[in-house]
Amino acid sequence: MATLSHEALRLLIHEFGDPDEYFSEMIHAPSFVHGGRFESWYVRTSPCPERMVWQLTGGSEGPMVKAASMLRAYGGIGLDINMGCSAPDIAKTGAGIAWMGKPLAEVASLVRSVRAEFPARLSVKCRLGEDENYPRLLAFCRMLIDEGAELITLHPRLRRQGYARPAMRDYVGRLASDLPVPVYGNGDVSSAEDARSFLEKSHCAGLMIGRAAVQKPWIFSTISGLPPAASLTAPDGRVDHRAVSDFFLSRLRECQPEEFHISRAHRFFFYYCDNFSFAHHIKMRIQKTKTPDEIGGLLDDYFVQVEADRFSPVC
Repeated sequence: MATLSHEALRLLIHEFGDPDEYFSEMIHAPSFVHGGRFESWYVRTSPCPERMVWQLTGGSEGPMVKAASMLRAYGGIGLDINMGCSAPDIAKTGAGIAWMGKPLAEVASLVRSVRAEFPARLSVKCRLGEDENYPRLLAFCRMLIDEGAELITLHPRLRRQGYARPAMRDYVGRLASDLPVPVYGNGDVSSAEDARSFLEKSHCAGLMIGRAAVQKPWIFSTISGLPPAASLTAPDGRVDHRAVSDFFLSRLRECQPEEFHISRAHRFFFYYCDNFSFAHHIKMRIQKTKTPDEIGGLLDDYFVQVEADRFSPVC
């Protein structure tokens, strides 16, 4: 997730309990290849280098292939080509979901060439496409596999669908049944119980969890049945949201360039504040802050006014 799945968030999740895999922020291939000023921050591997997957984005084959070759030096267990991001700023450059609308020969050449340069697992994340056309989606995914993809992640929404409509999870189950490689499902996972239900109904090999991992960084430990992290919980096991916020802001200062501090903090708390009774009020106030220290002060004031919101059950 752009501006979210960076090292600071991964360290927070790690404090509660790791997922099987961590996917990096989207690495912009042309910027990475040309040594962009901030690119080194996108390829940090803490806390679990042995669980890292590099998610790569770009609008043309050349930089994508070169970046894949360069990423070998950073380790990790895999590389994921993003063909699912529908953000207009990404798609208009020919990246993300734009790949699903390109000639199949062009897409096949990209996957084949990246496969030749990157020896570890190669995966592709995609959406349903422009409309609900399962035969076309299935043919597209089979082509990806023929060219070397070993895992497919599906976000089951159309290109122009936002989050207001629920993800169409049945498509994940259909792909999982019809493809010869593992399929991960993605979309709207809101809790450990929901994650288990998604897995049971779709029979997919795994789940990619995004926004819920920001709102509930303990979600992976809850799915695994692990006890809550003592450092970030009260003696009774409830999450201490002030401790979580302090931990995240501290790691953010340590693990991101100063230019990223406030934008990444705004992005994190936009989702994390959904744990609170007056979520809209506090998240909008946080969006107006200029420094991470201001955010800490706002949260101190909020928990004085709404004392019951400081702690909540792990769920």
